[in-house]
Amino acid sequence: MTIPPLTIKSHPRHLAEVRELVRRAAAEAALDEQTTFNLMLAVDEACANIIRHAYAGDTSQDIVIHASVSNDAVEFRLRDFGRQVDPECMKSRDLEEVRPGGLGCFFIRHAFDEVKYNTHFTTGTELHLLKRRQ
Repeated sequence: MTIPPLTIKSHPRHLAEVRELVRRAAAEAALDEQTTFNLMLAVDEACANIIRHAYAGDTSQDIVIHASVSNDAVEFRLRDFGRQVDPECMKSRDLEEVRPGGLGCFFIRHAFDEVKYNTHFTTGTELHLLKRRQ
């Protein structure tokens, strides 16, 4: 099942719409409450990273989120049209270092079974997130 794509502006106030999209996809996939929460947190964080890093805080840009549910997985694709970042640089900070921030990549990689960055565009990136169903 493919859920209609969601296009939001790159403003944090739209993250509630993103979380609702993830909640709908997780419900369609009959995922448990903890897994649903983890996916919502991870996709929310991925969008916040797009706002912060790809768009440098510009709140007028588009983020397009595609969600689909199949027999064996839930998949999200987040597309931005901003500054590209080398996927090799997308790493969490050391968990032993106690301070706010810097854990977004950790949350994303912890919640999803596959995390891929497609930078084969003139501008922007597509983040592909896949969670296999049990």
